[in-house]
Amino acid sequence: MKIFRNLLLILATVFVFELTFTNEAKAACTTDDDGAIELAQLAGDMCETTPDLYEIVIYKLYLCTSAPTGPTTTTTVDLDSGGCEEVFDNSSGSTASVSQGTSVDLGGSFTRPPNGTYTHGYAKLDNTFGITASVQFDGVATGQTGGSGIYCATVTGSGTSGENEVTNSSICSANEIEAGKFTESLTTFGDSFTATGSAENINNTTADITGYLIDTNGYLAESYSDVDRLDGLVTFADAVEMTDSVSGVTMSFNVGSGMGVMYDSGGDISLGSGPFQAIITAN
Repeated sequence: MKIFRNLLLILATVFVFELTFTNEAKAACTTDDDGAIELAQLAGDMCETTPDLYEIVIYKLYLCTSAPTGPTTTTTVDLDSGGCEEVFDNSSGSTASVSQGTSVDLGGSFTRPPNGTYTHGYAKLDNTFGITASVQFDGVATGQTGGSGIYCATVTGSGTSGENEVTNSSICSANEIEAGKFTESLTTFGDSFTATGSAENINNTTADITGYLIDTNGYLAESYSDVDRLDGLVTFADAVEMTDSVSGVTMSFNVGSGMGVMYDSGGDISLGSGPFQAIITAN
């Protein structure tokens, strides 16, 4: 699949994070009257659709009163410089495996930040994404691990979107297939190694975002093999105002476009991670 990702963390309501990992903006997969994905659209690009399950691992989420100094190849992110307050923590990683439109209880600690005005957010996550999905096409397709037919599914296994393309994500058949979980690791923001990615004025909201690929020291990674984690810094379109009326938080997910579908360089179907939204809402 295309390697470039944008990390999107924008404010949606009074206290809502939309934490989105996405390829370059892609269209939703078009389908025929039977709900089968039309193969013709994959001839020159990929499309996005809804997986059966989407799995991510979250470590920490912060609210900040200003932009913290980002990581470099010799220093970690300076959260104190941005007046950042931790709002979620699980040092070993909290795994969320969700389907579209469902909520999930993360294992970890939610903390209400002090009252104040928060203009930025920072997130620490794993750089892996688990996808479980089965799809139907309007014509015969070939799986990366074998088989051919109108039905394709993810296989149990793993691969890396990095120096080389993923070549083992799918299987196809003339009959419906039970999907396995394919775990994809992200190790670059570009076609060659790029540890930082950014975007401005997200969806014309004035929100800006920067994503960082991080090594085991917490520094900015210097190569594909260095990458251990994914961090994201956002400038909110509208500041978050914490007041006495805010007492708790909940988390839900939107994975409506959570899987990318495309042909690999050999003409086989590739199924990989696409955009998701992890939404933390104040109560």
